[in-house]
Amino acid sequence: MRGSSLSRAQRGNCTSRLGGTVRAGLAMLAIALPGPLRAQGGGNGTMYVGTYAKNILVLDEATMKVRDSIKVSAIPYTMVLSFDRKHFYVFDPFVETVEVVDIAGKKSLGTFTLSTPTTRVRMTGFNVDPLERYAFMVIKGYTKKPDRYEVGKPTLVRYDLAKHVVTDTIPWPKGEEREAAQIIFSPKGDVMYFFTSEDVLVYDTQTLKQVDRWDLQRTLFEEGMGRLGIGFGSDMYEDPGHYTNLFRYTDPVNHRTLMGVARMDLINRNIEYFYTLGPSQGVSFSLAPGRTRAYGLFSQTGNYQFWSYDLEGRRVDRRVEFRGRPRMGLTVSTNGSQLYIGVAGSTIDRYDSHTFALLGTTTLNADMTRMILIPAGPGPRPGPSPR
Repeated sequence: MRGSSLSRAQRGNCTSRLGGTVRAGLAMLAIALPGPLRAQGGGNGTMYVGTYAKNILVLDEATMKVRDSIKVSAIPYTMVLSFDRKHFYVFDPFVETVEVVDIAGKKSLGTFTLSTPTTRVRMTGFNVDPLERYAFMVIKGYTKKPDRYEVGKPTLVRYDLAKHVVTDTIPWPKGEEREAAQIIFSPKGDVMYFFTSEDVLVYDTQTLKQVDRWDLQRTLFEEGMGRLGIGFGSDMYEDPGHYTNLFRYTDPVNHRTLMGVARMDLINRNIEYFYTLGPSQGVSFSLAPGRTRAYGLFSQTGNYQFWSYDLEGRRVDRRVEFRGRPRMGLTVSTNGSQLYIGVAGSTIDRYDSHTFALLGTTTLNADMTRMILIPAGPGPRPGPSPR
């Protein structure tokens, strides 16, 4: 009806009021949404992806776009990050050759190997001290004879990274020869920790003498609780010298294998917390920024699940099935809002860490071997290491 029409000024006022109402509603909606749903991208870190094309792709985490690549001499089977996050120590698939990569300069600094024309020497359990003076590793030689290969004994050694020579052979703890070793350095590099299934042996890195022993099993449990299984892998979101991970042990009464979460101050030999979650299952554990949450992958054929650990509530609060892969790895984004699934194949899938909804897929130009995400900013610096 003509009588009900509004003037241009009246229509402008109505539009202005309506726009204000809509903007206010959108603002309230943004406040109501959980943080991960409001996040724009997974963060501002840098992702380094080793590929079978003999290079390391460099991706901006915010856009998940490849912006550069670092050429290496062999397939980057394993990439060990230095303490200050300035170098990669890249292993070939035969773990015979190590290539040192300058991350900022995006270039190789050279390679080293212990192999000779007649003996192939494989290096495992490799770890570099925080000041990058030397590396500790387990070496094993395979010497070619006219009719056979002669396999040597596994030997724990110290390798001088400047002189490129083995300077010391270290006796096995308790005289027990091992095929592998897990060695971790204190943030200052003056102490190294050698892990066994029952305890942690502490060595002075200058004298290579054992100076202490931490009975980790007895600290966590009463005597007779069975062998303890716990990993001390490096984590970008952990404080240097601290480790949060799953542990597994056997209940001596009911003979059940249980699992839980523990956080340890390795420098001061202190357990900050530990608690049991329930029966042990084949699930992984990846810490999130802030260390109040962690995420894991449960992987069985036809049954792939995200697990969400509430570390403050001391529980697993969610298990959500998703379309996974037979072989995959999980990386938590630098702002905690996304989960990256990669490793096998040439794609990286991005999932919302709150809803576990698939957000998108990044396709690379080659299949990947390893994926390392480095947060923005400088890496940690070696600091005091009290005994």
